[in-house]
Amino acid sequence: MSDVFFLVVGIIISVIGLLLIMAKVTTYIKCNVPINATVVKLEIEYTFFLGVEHTHYRPVVRYVVDGKSYTEEAYFRTYRKMKYPIDSEMKIYYNPKNPELIRFVGHPFPLTLGLVFLLIGAVLIWCCFL
Repeated sequence: MSDVFFLVVGIIISVIGLLLIMAKVTTYIKCNVPINATVVKLEIEYTFFLGVEHTHYRPVVRYVVDGKSYTEEAYFRTYRKMKYPIDSEMKIYYNPKNPELIRFVGHPFPLTLGLVFLLIGAVLIWCCFL
C-alpha cells in the first residue's frame, strides 16, 4: 500500500513540475522580442511571517510597442527597494502577437520550482522500485 501511495504522489508531483517547466519554456518561446522598459512605480506588499512584518517591492514597468504604451506589473518581488529604482530601465522580452505578455530577464521562476518538483517526484517514483 505504501509503495502505491509514494508512486501516486511521485507522479502527481512530477506532473506539477513538468507543467511549471513547460509554462516557462513556452514563455521563453513566445516572448522573444527584446525591448527596454522603464520602471514607473514600485508596488509595496507587506507580509507577516512568524509575527514579523516584511516589506516587498514589485516593479511596474512601461514600454512602447508600435506606438502603443503598455504598463505591466512584474510577477516577482524583491526585498531591496533600490534594486529597481523608478525611472531606471530594464530589459524585457515581449510576445509580438500579444505585447501585453512579457518576461523579465534574469528571473527564472517558475523554472527552478518546476525542476525541484520534478526531482522530488522522480525520487519518490524511484523509491517505489527499490
